[in-house]
Amino acid sequence: MTSMPEQQMSQPLGERHWYQRVFDGNGLMWVLYFAFIIVSLVTVSSAISSDFYKSLSAGGMNPIMKHWIMLVIGGTTAVVMSSLPARYYRVHVPLLMTIGMVVMIIALILFGRATNGAERWINLGFITLQPSEFMRVYMVLCGALIAKNDLVENPKKEKAYYVYWIVMLLLSTPLILSNLSTGIIFVAFLFLYSWVLKAPKRAMRRFALVGAGVIALFAIALFTFPDSLLPSRATTWRNRIERAVSEREDRFQITDENRQEQMGRIAIARSQLIGKGPGNSKIRDTLAMAYSDYLYAIIIEEYGLIGLLFIPGLYVIWMLLAYREARKQTNVYRSNLIKGFGILYPLQALVNMIVASGVITTGQTLPLISYGGSSIIATSMAFGIMIGASRVDKPKRVEAPVEEAVVEDLPLEDDAVEPNEDEQLDTL
Repeated sequence: MTSMPEQQMSQPLGERHWYQRVFDGNGLMWVLYFAFIIVSLVTVSSAISSDFYKSLSAGGMNPIMKHWIMLVIGGTTAVVMSSLPARYYRVHVPLLMTIGMVVMIIALILFGRATNGAERWINLGFITLQPSEFMRVYMVLCGALIAKNDLVENPKKEKAYYVYWIVMLLLSTPLILSNLSTGIIFVAFLFLYSWVLKAPKRAMRRFALVGAGVIALFAIALFTFPDSLLPSRATTWRNRIERAVSEREDRFQITDENRQEQMGRIAIARSQLIGKGPGNSKIRDTLAMAYSDYLYAIIIEEYGLIGLLFIPGLYVIWMLLAYREARKQTNVYRSNLIKGFGILYPLQALVNMIVASGVITTGQTLPLISYGGSSIIATSMAFGIMIGASRVDKPKRVEAPVEEAVVEDLPLEDDAVEPNEDEQLDTL
C-alpha cells in the first residue's frame, strides 16, 4: 500500500491544485510576511488617535476594522501572486501592470485629489488608490525584463536601459511632483537596481551625470526663483530643507511649520529605554499621520529600545532573505525580481524612519506596517512575487546537486505539460 507522502511525491507537479502550491515557496519569507501583518495589527491599532477614530467611524467604517480588512486583502493578494505559474511572472503580470499603471496615471492626472497637500490619490469610493505604491512594483518588473538572463554587463543593451529609465521617470513625474521623498526613492532605486541588473557602465555613468545635473538645476531653481514661479509643493520643500540645515536658537520651539517633526522628536524622547507601554502613547493625539508616516515614532514611544531596534531588524531580515533566495535561483529573471523587491522596500522603510526621527519631513509609509490600503496591497503583491519566484524554482534546485550538468533542462513545476516553455521565454 502506498503511503501518503509517496502518493504526494508521485503526483505530477502540473496536476497539483493552487492551494497545494501556496506555501511551497520560501517558508521563512512567509513567516516574515505574517510577522509584518501581526506587527501592523498591533501598532496601527495603538497609534490611531481617539479624534481620528471618532471622525472616521462617525462618517463611515471603523478605521481599525478598515485596516484589518486591508490586511486581509493584502494577504489574499500575496497568496494569489505566490501561486501563479512561472510564465505569469514574465508575461501576464508585467502586461497587466503596464495597462494598470497607464490607466492609473491618466486617472490621477484627470481626477486625482491631493491629501494633506502631498500625495495624490484616486478616490474610488470604497478605497482610495495611490498609484505611486504600484509604480514601485512596476519598476522592478520592467527592470528584470530589460536584464533578462544577463549575468554580466551587456553593452548592446545600453539603449534599452535608456528607454527603461526615460519611461519610468516619465510615468513617475506626476507622482514625484506631489511628493519629494517619492522622487528621491524612485531615482535612487532606479540607479541601485540598474547596477544590480548589470547595466552597461557607460550608461550608468551617464545616468549619474544627468541625475546630478538635474538635481543641481532643481536646487538652483528652488533657492533662487521667487515663490510665484514655483509650484506650491516646491516652496514647502524649500522651507523644510532650510529648517533641516539651519541652526536656530528656537529650534525646539513648536510652530505650524515644524509641528510634525517636533512631535515626532518628542514621541521618541518620551520613550526613554523601556517605552510607555502598548497603547499608552500621548503624542498620537497631537501628531498628524501618527498611524502612517510617523508610526515608527509612536512605536519607539510605546516600546522604547525594543521598538527602536525591532522594526529596522524586520527590514534587515527582509533584505537578507531576499539576497539569500536570489542567490539560490537558477533563473536570472526571477532572481532579479527578488533582488529588486529586497532593495526597494527596505530603502523605503529607511526613508520613513529618517522622517520619524525628525531629520526630514516628508511622507512615506512603513511597508506592510503603516496604515494605508494601497501600500499594503502593493507591498503584498511584491512579497507574493518573491515567494512565488522561490516556489517555481524549487524543483530545479532540489534536483540540481544530482545532475548539475543538465540543470537548465529540468522542468519547472508549473511547466510540466510544456517543459521548455519558461526556458524558451528566458531566451526572448
